Amino acid sequence: MATSIVMPKLGMTMTEGTVEEWLKQPGDTVKEGEGIVTISSDKLTSEVEAPADGVLLKIIKDVTEEATVGEPIGIVGQDGEEVGEAVSNVEETKTEQEPEVHQETIQQSELNQKMDGPQRKKRISPAARKKAKALAIDISNITGTGPKGRITRRDIEQAAKQQAAATIMEEQTVEKQTAQEKATHVTGLSSMRKSIATNMQQSLANTAQLTLHRKADITDLLVFQNKMRAEAAENGLDIKLTLTVFLARAVTLSLQQHPEVNTHLIDEQLHQYDVVHLGIATSLENGLVVPVVKHAERLPLGSLAEQIKLVTESARKGKNVELNGATFTISNLGAQGVEYFTPILNPPESGILGVGTFIKEFALGENEAVKQKISLPLSLTFDHRVLDGAPAAAFLNTIAHYLANPYLLLL
Repeated sequence: MATSIVMPKLGMTMTEGTVEEWLKQPGDTVKEGEGIVTISSDKLTSEVEAPADGVLLKIIKDVTEEATVGEPIGIVGQDGEEVGEAVSNVEETKTEQEPEVHQETIQQSELNQKMDGPQRKKRISPAARKKAKALAIDISNITGTGPKGRITRRDIEQAAKQQAAATIMEEQTVEKQTAQEKATHVTGLSSMRKSIATNMQQSLANTAQLTLHRKADITDLLVFQNKMRAEAAENGLDIKLTLTVFLARAVTLSLQQHPEVNTHLIDEQLHQYDVVHLGIATSLENGLVVPVVKHAERLPLGSLAEQIKLVTESARKGKNVELNGATFTISNLGAQGVEYFTPILNPPESGILGVGTFIKEFALGENEAVKQKISLPLSLTFDHRVLDGAPAAAFLNTIAHYLANPYLLLL
């Protein structure tokens, strides 16, 4: 009997996915558990396994086509089985699972449509009406968020932002069309790239971002790192003590000393946390994800190293990892030779730390003797709506202090 291949749910927030590549073609033999198709969501790419032994009878969703979670994208059955009958069986099963739509729901929907018609008079506050006139905003298409659907000043401001964004998009479309005349290769964005683009644009549009830069002296930290690695190896401990691990520990301790940075701004309310859920920006072949190490404040250095390795490697392999709930994020571009950069916030977080590559410098030591030291560029982007420059700088200085005095990371 035919069995449908359905769009899986890769994460808690996933509602639909895109078919990236069919690994089998209609008529090919498949084994249960064998990879048959590659799909992607906004954040992850994963292989879908064959649900049963047999042959691939039909591809319902082709490459680049989208499907909702649970929707059939292909059919596996027995060799010689009629495709039409197999499709009927799958559709019949799908129909049996569809929820019943009550008459009351239909009637309420029809009533809402009537209420949203031209006969319904728009309710708007005087301040909002004045703002709409000043900004030349048409209120006929605005849905009010105030009491009884009343249009507020904030609704008008939001509509103005959307109108401005639409104008920018039109200008970009014209520029894109001009550029396409010279382009030699044009491809569409992947689902992950679209998600990243949307998130970055919304982050910059909806927050007041400011970045502070400074160096941290990590000369002693590198000596400390080599010593810890040697001791771990001598005691048979398989712990990957990367620089990111020490940075994560320094950030965690600093967040506990500066809880005003360990916050989310949601609907104009500031949520401050005692726990530290640390996001570790991780590059993939076709994008970027930020897996989360939960309760970093509870983890000693060795356990923190194990958790960072676990979540980042799982993310790179396309496994289902926690990608939501971070209270602060670290983004490290040191391996790419970058010194300073401006990381973009991951709302609703209030801060993100960018880390650059080592810099060898000369400095005056005791008795004005010249000595070499190794510095690490740090870039802290924060939401100026939440923090001012002085407390943000104090937080960054605390991180640098821990990195310059690595034994404090063990306390």
